Amino acid sequence: MRTTLLGLSLLAMAGGCLAAEVSTIDDFNYPDVAALRAAWVDANGSRPAEIMPHDDGMALKLPCPFTDPGLERGSFDKQVKLDLSRARTITFDLYCDDPTVVKSGTLYFRSGQAWYHGWFIPTKGWKHVVLDKSMFFPQGNVGGWDTVDAIRISIWPLDTHAADTFCALDNLQARWDDVVVISGSMKGVRGTGGAKWAETMLRGLLTKVGVAHDVIGETDLESGTLHGQKLAIFPFSPELSDKAVEQIRGFVAGGGKVMFAFAAPDAVADLLGLANRSFAQRMKRDDFAEIAFTPDALPGLPSSMVQNSMCKMSFAAGPTHNARVIGIWRDKKGQDQGPAVLVSDNGAFMGQILADAEPMASKLAFVRALVGHFVPEAWEAVVSGDLAKARNIRPFKTPAEFDAFVATAQKDPAFAAKVKAALAQATVAEATARRLLADKRYPEAQAAAEKFHDALAEAYFVAHKSRTVEFRAVWNASGTGDCGAWDTAMRRLKAAGFNTVVPNMLGGGFAHYDSKLLPHSDDFKEKGDQIAQCVAAGKKYGLEVHVWKVCWSVMYLPDGPESFVGRMRAEHRLQANAKGEEILWLCPSHPKNFELERDALLEVLRNYDMDGLQFDYIRYPDEESCYCDGCRERFEAVHGAKIAKWPEDCYSGPLKAEYRQFRCDQITRLVKAVSEAAHRLKPWIKLSAAAIGDYPACRDRLGQDWVLWCKQGYLDFVCPMDYEVNDETFQTVVRGQLSLLGATVPLYPGIGSFINPDEAVVGQMEMGRNLGADGFALFNMGNDLAMQGLPKFAEGITSKPASIPQNGPHLRFEDVAGGGVRVTVVGPGQHRQAVKSFSGRLQLQDMGGRKLADLGELPAPGKSATVRLTATADGGGQRVAAAGAMVFVDGTSQAFMVRSREYLSAGRGQQ
Repeated sequence: MRTTLLGLSLLAMAGGCLAAEVSTIDDFNYPDVAALRAAWVDANGSRPAEIMPHDDGMALKLPCPFTDPGLERGSFDKQVKLDLSRARTITFDLYCDDPTVVKSGTLYFRSGQAWYHGWFIPTKGWKHVVLDKSMFFPQGNVGGWDTVDAIRISIWPLDTHAADTFCALDNLQARWDDVVVISGSMKGVRGTGGAKWAETMLRGLLTKVGVAHDVIGETDLESGTLHGQKLAIFPFSPELSDKAVEQIRGFVAGGGKVMFAFAAPDAVADLLGLANRSFAQRMKRDDFAEIAFTPDALPGLPSSMVQNSMCKMSFAAGPTHNARVIGIWRDKKGQDQGPAVLVSDNGAFMGQILADAEPMASKLAFVRALVGHFVPEAWEAVVSGDLAKARNIRPFKTPAEFDAFVATAQKDPAFAAKVKAALAQATVAEATARRLLADKRYPEAQAAAEKFHDALAEAYFVAHKSRTVEFRAVWNASGTGDCGAWDTAMRRLKAAGFNTVVPNMLGGGFAHYDSKLLPHSDDFKEKGDQIAQCVAAGKKYGLEVHVWKVCWSVMYLPDGPESFVGRMRAEHRLQANAKGEEILWLCPSHPKNFELERDALLEVLRNYDMDGLQFDYIRYPDEESCYCDGCRERFEAVHGAKIAKWPEDCYSGPLKAEYRQFRCDQITRLVKAVSEAAHRLKPWIKLSAAAIGDYPACRDRLGQDWVLWCKQGYLDFVCPMDYEVNDETFQTVVRGQLSLLGATVPLYPGIGSFINPDEAVVGQMEMGRNLGADGFALFNMGNDLAMQGLPKFAEGITSKPASIPQNGPHLRFEDVAGGGVRVTVVGPGQHRQAVKSFSGRLQLQDMGGRKLADLGELPAPGKSATVRLTATADGGGQRVAAAGAMVFVDGTSQAFMVRSREYLSAGRGQQ
């Protein structure tokens, strides 16, 4: 344990956050192992807890005997009496000895007859874990957080019976802060619908700017839990009880401040100085496009903030509480559309909830300025935190690791000058930030702290080599490019060295093009045919376009017509869950739905000269569906008998496995049918899928058997959506996926650029390379990625153009006894135009693509060559690669690199 204060204490949170109260739940400083075991009991009854030294004391050691055939997980319980109603976060130190055999961990708190549970990912060694209380979800009929009577810690195996390991727990604490967010629902902390969305959006912004905050439900508000806090933020609270309003008035009377968005009770509106409130709907799409702020209204306030709101709450500043308007709505043409943001002596009001429209930097500045205005000490905490965090450059775990990286990079002549220049800028920015912080010039100091971090990250960006053959793609969720026009989007992608875009152009019930099968979207009506514009821009700048289709789902129709969903409902084409409740997805077993999905994809293929089609949502929404009457009828036909108990026999009874295979078959038949038809129409077309990365769970739960599709040749490549913020988890997941596929088709991991900083995105690109992936796809191409991320990637890792791996000749790699590999040239492969000739050489490469040895000339079509693998000094994995160029009949040429699966250094199978 670390030395901690028992009971309640007031201290500054690490990293410069606001003051926080800390309650130690367990410091594990037991006098002996017998006392520890009396408190912490093995919930499985297999192995007792142990003591493990940590810092200046002891920690709880958790044996995880995963090889025990009767063990589901390692779990330990403790009986307690806790009031955690005001706690914002639960924190603890966690040790894991072997994370490669651990899937996840769960921390439970029991109240009443059920548990709250929150999960986390163990990593190698000691790690400080912070779990926000809103990340804990109830299992069953739980009581309140004020009556917690038991704790459970569970460690789950990645695969049962894989290997034994152990974890350890120390310094289990609860914390709460000066700023509190009120979850917008009388049902408590989890919230519902728009209220929960608004809360999540706001809390994400608070976290990013470094403002620690509690979360309470409106029911907790009624009991007076605002006592002692300074700022209460209501992201979206359209209804509040009289008792809650009474507590708010008392809070403000005691000096507290409140912030409301879109809705506020009349009594609270009077406190804020709001007058003449009324609801207003936009008349045109861009009526409420952005908020323009009064210059110098608040320190650090941005000049404007994009919103794109559909409606607003109109208001005026009343004569009380020094109320004043500091922001006004503007339409796309810059015309004034009325007051948007008000501040007064008691708080602030915004006429709409915060939207997720990019760029996000202005929203971060807006939240930072408002919180800093009402809680002045927040400014110092935020800037101090930014300075403390500035040296945290992912993927490095410590500043020392980063320093070692840049020291090595400065020895490479290709990087030395740029790295040195970036570090020099970082030194200046840090000194400037610290001087401004000492002078209490907080907004300027915060900007300098950002420059300090950005300069350090710049040293990392420039120290990466670009490959000549690599799949570099972005998904574009809007289907419009998000840069004003597709020409602009493609130009930026080209300048950044990318070669592929995957735009969302059609779904279960919408089309961004002139479809004869699906309803036209508003984007098509207002901006024209998005596929045509995207394809034309792609050809202009030399990027491939792989049209993305959202399959089955009709939940997220962009301004889609209700009539389409109504027609599907009337024709009994929507899914139903095991309880018989309607789900807004098309039923995959319904013949007309199968035809609609197939024909819509082929309609696009016939009408546009794009390069590929990508399936998304090519699955069921969850394991609860589909159990509609039509599924029963169609399954009975396949099964050959009536189902006695529907849906119980198929959902959890004796026919569960058979029914799950039936679900897989419905999804697979669409992939197979489209693949076969598409390749007949255009043999060179590339089919792919945005797949759920957790296999075989996605097959069992969702009917998505993407490994089968790859091995059967239905897909030409696959992009698992590996959106991870933990780099070790990312590597474990990608390594497993590559092992599943071998060398059947290329696998390009999907990287979550929307949840990772740009330097972490580069880190995961490099990790994928070193694991054997020959490319990546980033989610999502929006304005932020286009304006901020792409230029950074272009400085190093994508600085040079790259050919696409799946566009090479067709090779077959086969194991040969004794550690050899037979390479057969099947043919030139399928391409847009005929191949006149191709040639190249075989190489032995390490997993990062570095050439280890020349293995001779690439055989002629129809011929084979057998090569031997040579042990490497580091004993790492290696691949056989064919590198060369193809010449087409029009005289143009294209480089290619086709690689085998991974082999061990001694040539004995996969790693």
